[in-house]
Amino acid sequence: MNFGKSKITKIIEIVLVILVMLCLTVLYSKILGINEIKTQEKVNEEKRNLIFKNIQTEYAYLDKYTIYGNHLNLGGYVKNEFINTNISNIYIVLKDLDGNDIEYSLEYSLGEEKINFELSKNINEGIDLEKISEGNYYIFLKVITEKEENYNSYYYTIKNITDYGENEYYTMTKNNVNLKINIVFNNLKINEKQIEYMQIVALKSQLPNDVYDIVIDPGHGGRDPGAVYEDNYESEYTLKYSLELKKRLEALGYKVMLTREEDEYVESYDLGGRAVLPNQVKAKLFLSIHLNSTIEKNPQGGVEVYASNNENLDFAKSIADNIVNTVGTTYSPNNNYKVLDGVYIRTYNDEEVKEAIEYAKDLGYEPYDTLSTNTPYLFIIRETGGIMTKAYVDGRNKNIGSNPYYLSNMTTEAYLLELGFINSKRDIKLLKENRQEYIDAIVNAVISHYM
Repeated sequence: MNFGKSKITKIIEIVLVILVMLCLTVLYSKILGINEIKTQEKVNEEKRNLIFKNIQTEYAYLDKYTIYGNHLNLGGYVKNEFINTNISNIYIVLKDLDGNDIEYSLEYSLGEEKINFELSKNINEGIDLEKISEGNYYIFLKVITEKEENYNSYYYTIKNITDYGENEYYTMTKNNVNLKINIVFNNLKINEKQIEYMQIVALKSQLPNDVYDIVIDPGHGGRDPGAVYEDNYESEYTLKYSLELKKRLEALGYKVMLTREEDEYVESYDLGGRAVLPNQVKAKLFLSIHLNSTIEKNPQGGVEVYASNNENLDFAKSIADNIVNTVGTTYSPNNNYKVLDGVYIRTYNDEEVKEAIEYAKDLGYEPYDTLSTNTPYLFIIRETGGIMTKAYVDGRNKNIGSNPYYLSNMTTEAYLLELGFINSKRDIKLLKENRQEYIDAIVNAVISHYM
């Protein structure tokens, strides 16, 4: 068919008109979208300014700021402006843009000049970051006073005077979803005055490739078989158990890494080392799997879970209890370092501190400052906890490498699990025949801990 020139021209004109209309529609939509964003930003700015309108002129000073596992712990002081006033309570408050408060009770002490406060003396308590909802939160210190049954609330912004700045935390994976929680320190200008403040911003995000929820450590391996009794090797049991535990946790949606996946030796320190890898991949939980041994032949055996000396032991106790009740084993009869049935805390004793100091002098380096009878002895617990567990391997001892995270204020929560005694006939029988029950017990403890 032959179209005349005029018909072709008309078709081109119609197409051009349609294209122009489409372009205008897209442009208009973008303008509307930009205007909506600007409008929302304006609304948020007004809400934020309203929140900061009635704060006190003084700051609350933050001199303690740590994240151990899934808990943010804060502490500091504020000027005591309430000498002749009855203080009813003091809180750390997360306030959202609508002015809603989420309150966390504080431990505090009153002095003539200042009020000292902290969320908890336990490193694994405070603000549970796993329970933070998506949103934008401003952090304040809230002091409530009481006079003749009248209550007044005073809000203070947080001024950070620690050596630590912003942190980025990823929540445990639930239904293939995570929150990325940014803890930031910022300032804004209101009525010509610069105000410093602390903020939590929680947004949905998938885990980056190099971030994990949990790290499992199959104890020993390679040239280090661990405890050996007859034809039983600790390193073989720990690997089998860890592989199965990883599989079960991954089936629940968690992202899990092992320190080793075959019979190989793994260094303790430097990147990739047992005590370094958990923090390297920003894991929230670290479980080191082991078997026990004694000089005594065929001991009674039983379970031992080791934890740090300055934490709430509920999770450690839950692991021990679950194993005993699910497997049908017992708590270890060992009373050395025992604090609860199945739960143990091992710190350096006086003699070990002296030996470590002499060892340092012999090798020609300055002894570690944080080494004392309050320092966790087990490196797998001490070095994964950064400043909270007095980690100290900074590279001065050239024989063992270094822990790049020894001064970190954001670290993994670590436990060492002695599942049983390799030279106990009863324990070996249970470990061979009831592996699924041991795994169930540990998995259920983890699920309960992060509910």
